[in-house]
Amino acid sequence: MPQLDKDLNEEQAPAVLAPEGPALVLAGAGSGKTRVLTYRAAHLLARGVPPPRLLLLTFTKKASQVMQARLTQLMGQFLVVPWSGTFHHVGYRLIREFGSRIGVDGSRTLLDREDQRDLVKEIRDEVCGGDGTAEGIPPAAALQSLLSLSANLLMPVGELVKRRSPWLLPALDRIETIAARYRTAKERDRVLDFDDLLLLWLRMLEESPETAELLQDRFRHILVDEYQDTNPLQSRILDTLAGRHQNLFVVGDDSQSIYSFRGAEIDNILTFQDRYPGARLFRLEKNYRSTPNILNLANRIIRHNQRQIPKTLYSPRPSADHPVLVRMFSDADQSRFVVRTIEDQLDRGKEPGEIAVLYRAHYLSLPLQIALSRKRIPFHLTSGLKFYEQAHIKDVLAFLRVLENQRDQAAWKRLLRMIPKVGRKTSEKILTHLSGESRPLGALSEESFLKAFPSSVRGGLRTMGERLAELLRIKEADAREVSRIIVRILETGYREWIEETFEDPESRVSDILALAAQIPPEGDLSLFLAELALLDAGSEDREGEEVKDRIVLSTIHQAKGLEWDTVFLLSLNEGVFPSNKSKDLEEQLEEERRLFYVAVTRAREDLFLCVPSVTGFGGGSPMPPSRFLAEIGGDHVTEKVYDSWND
Repeated sequence: MPQLDKDLNEEQAPAVLAPEGPALVLAGAGSGKTRVLTYRAAHLLARGVPPPRLLLLTFTKKASQVMQARLTQLMGQFLVVPWSGTFHHVGYRLIREFGSRIGVDGSRTLLDREDQRDLVKEIRDEVCGGDGTAEGIPPAAALQSLLSLSANLLMPVGELVKRRSPWLLPALDRIETIAARYRTAKERDRVLDFDDLLLLWLRMLEESPETAELLQDRFRHILVDEYQDTNPLQSRILDTLAGRHQNLFVVGDDSQSIYSFRGAEIDNILTFQDRYPGARLFRLEKNYRSTPNILNLANRIIRHNQRQIPKTLYSPRPSADHPVLVRMFSDADQSRFVVRTIEDQLDRGKEPGEIAVLYRAHYLSLPLQIALSRKRIPFHLTSGLKFYEQAHIKDVLAFLRVLENQRDQAAWKRLLRMIPKVGRKTSEKILTHLSGESRPLGALSEESFLKAFPSSVRGGLRTMGERLAELLRIKEADAREVSRIIVRILETGYREWIEETFEDPESRVSDILALAAQIPPEGDLSLFLAELALLDAGSEDREGEEVKDRIVLSTIHQAKGLEWDTVFLLSLNEGVFPSNKSKDLEEQLEEERRLFYVAVTRAREDLFLCVPSVTGFGGGSPMPPSRFLAEIGGDHVTEKVYDSWND
């Protein structure tokens, strides 16, 4: 066992060496929480606690592997903590061992996410009468998320709909029917989904006193990482498991609780000392990552939250330049500034992988993706698909591509999928007929063309033809009206398609409106589609490889836990950050403020806060600066005005 006084600082050591009993380690960003959790486990083992008596819970497989590797380094290669892993991994093992005590066969197979969605879709189609298009019923992916959130919040589906999705209330009876049939189908097929791994774990503790007593005795010390991200189901498992000995050692940071949309409950960490009156509180406030100037800004913003456990980050590093607040005219200027600054940093020898651009919503990265591609600066997206590769964006682009090239077969295939009763064979037949037409778009309105197809699809084809004809008239009047065309695509039926087809329809509509707003007034349709094609030249992703030779583009949610030398934070505007959905509700506004805190504390040395004045086309719409900037105050930033005309 290494000497703790050499390996731990004056804040970490008391937490690691704490006596038995409940303990909350409030670990600020960059303060060494992983070290504390690992050394706490090592300290308990060195005191003679047998490895099987430890339960070490994490939120990711990678985090568990990192901790196990560090424990091996500390304690020797033959030491293994057998009960170390994610909540779901541990739950699965316990169900296999003790599930029979509550009537659940431990040999049941586990559905993956795709299997779950397929089963939900099958039941949805049955409830909706077979065609799966009943008005008001969310698509399978959205229903799957709803059922999962219901489980993790320990909240009935009906109550969840009332609180979070009231627009679904007219369809509540059918949604509850789908939920009930889904549970029945899992029993029939002898399968479990991921949420069952936690629900059944809790059932074993609450319905089988013998099992609860056995597990409480087995796991004499429970250590939990990222405690601020626990949901009500996980919290109840932990409280029950630690009910007798109360040796619950949790590490987390309420200021980094940003996943309420997944079910994470900040009250779990805020009320920890209320639930465990004798709990010790340890604050880790020494940040080894960022300059004091960046931390001063972070402290300034988070102090405006009422619901928090106060702490103040500080740094042993020497003082440096203030973060830079950059004001510019438009979001196009914002992209120019970011690219120019990146070029300067690369010229001075900065590694591309040490530069990140963070944003509140994925659509904000589109102009920057185009700008980086123009300059042939490689970038990597940690936020999933490139913005224009998302299904709803590709659908909109399919409309635009057909307007530009009426013989674009790939685009026609996407449009035909939106027509009721058009399956693969009918689609192929329609495409064959369209390829023989001199004016494919106009053919959809001609009776001679429509007679070649079943009567069940003629109405849909005619409607699609009318929609495309209207869009074509707008294009022919002025090819620069790309934004107006996109808005009309939504207004003439695509919004309804989104609501019936996709999860999170509101955010997808917002994406499309944002896409329309990002298009510059000087760009016509042909130029716009060509610009999108450029994106492939700059962002080839290599799955599983470390990103060292590319700029990182990421949503803030995806960036949590990561760090870079230089960070750009885009579009600090009211309605964007904080978002329109959150700015008027105090609880949600506080989470937005925590999200801003997370973004700021990703930067080690350089932090650029970007504030465009307007967005969109035709002169743009005014975008007031984010209220967060006023809360920071001017004495914690260096202000700069970027003028692209002088660049």
